[in-house]
Amino acid sequence: MPLRFRSARARSTIAATVVVALALIVAGFTAMSLQRAAMVNAIDTALIGRAEDITALIIDGSIPTQLTAPGDDDALVQIIDGDRTVIASSPNIAGESAISDVRPAAGTQVVTTQTLPVGEGEFRLVTKSEFAHDQTFTIYAAASLDPVREAVAALAAILIAGVPLLIAIVGVTVWFVIGRTLHPVEAIRSKVESISNRDLDRRVPVPDSGDEIARLAATMNEMLDRLEQSSDQQRRFVADASHELRSPLAAIRSQLEVDLLHAENADWSATSEGVLDETLRMQRLVDDLLLLARSDSGTLPIGHRSVDLDDIVFDLVKRTQPLTSVTIDTTHVSGAQVIGDADSLARLVRNLVENAVRFAVDRIEISLTEADGIAVLTVSDDGPGIPEADRDQVFERFTRLDEARDRDHGGAGLGLAISREITLHHAGSITADNGTLGGARITVEIPTRSR
Repeated sequence: MPLRFRSARARSTIAATVVVALALIVAGFTAMSLQRAAMVNAIDTALIGRAEDITALIIDGSIPTQLTAPGDDDALVQIIDGDRTVIASSPNIAGESAISDVRPAAGTQVVTTQTLPVGEGEFRLVTKSEFAHDQTFTIYAAASLDPVREAVAALAAILIAGVPLLIAIVGVTVWFVIGRTLHPVEAIRSKVESISNRDLDRRVPVPDSGDEIARLAATMNEMLDRLEQSSDQQRRFVADASHELRSPLAAIRSQLEVDLLHAENADWSATSEGVLDETLRMQRLVDDLLLLARSDSGTLPIGHRSVDLDDIVFDLVKRTQPLTSVTIDTTHVSGAQVIGDADSLARLVRNLVENAVRFAVDRIEISLTEADGIAVLTVSDDGPGIPEADRDQVFERFTRLDEARDRDHGGAGLGLAISREITLHHAGSITADNGTLGGARITVEIPTRSR
């Protein structure tokens, strides 16, 4: 099928035209049928009335030899006695024998359509029998159906000429109306088609009509906004990831180059430890990136088992406390069970504690409570805190605030971003503010029942 006829405009026009054509054809046949029925009914009424008038004359005994049909010279009227002798007739069939053999029972009448021995074509015939003066009289009143046929034929000719013209007018009108209606849609499609991944800042013009087309344009612009944000985020992500990977690779290369230049004095054991440390740093970064990528694609593995969150906290603090001079206070940790993945929740708690250790001066406080079906975990430190304007930004990927850079705390800026993703996958929420210790306080809320 040609492309032109695959368009919505063509399909809509064809469908509308076909529907209108069928409707007009049905209406035309209906109109002809109704016209014919109305004209035949009028003839029947006139003939029945004429037969009843003649019946009255027979009963009165005043039967004229010639029967006239007032106002209708084309009517055929006969009176037949019991011997089938014509005793009276209208002038237009004077001297003719009986025009029909139909003889209903006395006191009844029959209406038929048939040909007669006089005239041409079909006639509408009313036959009425009446018993009077010791014999049965039969009255025939007939009228030609030629006027009906001619009127129906005239209407048919009008319909044959008018219906195709009307169908053509409807088709052309629908074509142009739909074309005018779809023109803004085609403009939107053409505009969107011309937008590449290098100019996602372009937008579709929104018409002032306030109709579905305007809403479509607004929706397309919202989609382009999301694509632009996603593209910008992807570029920043790739750039930041490249930068983070470059640092350990540069350190490894620098160390190896120095040792190779002074191989006789090189401490290969120390070099191996340094290379291993940087390799582990890259491994952690790659693991973090993989976790975030799985989260973005919706394939992050999240279990649905009952997990004792307080056990995770105590176990992590037990392993972390000997490695830092910062005091970690867990006196406010109480029992709390959540439904989720134990490994992911352990990763969440570890990221929060490591982040607090990185910025704390002397003290970290961890609290865990459960109320109204929600487990609330908070990790507070006495470090520099988080400026109010940056409290949402800290959960973005590769985010380092100025204080963090000044103090060279290390890290790729992915810990809190990963914590947010794990929290969201457990139908929870995570927020940042400053706590009573003066530093940052990260609060995580996770339902204790699966939602």
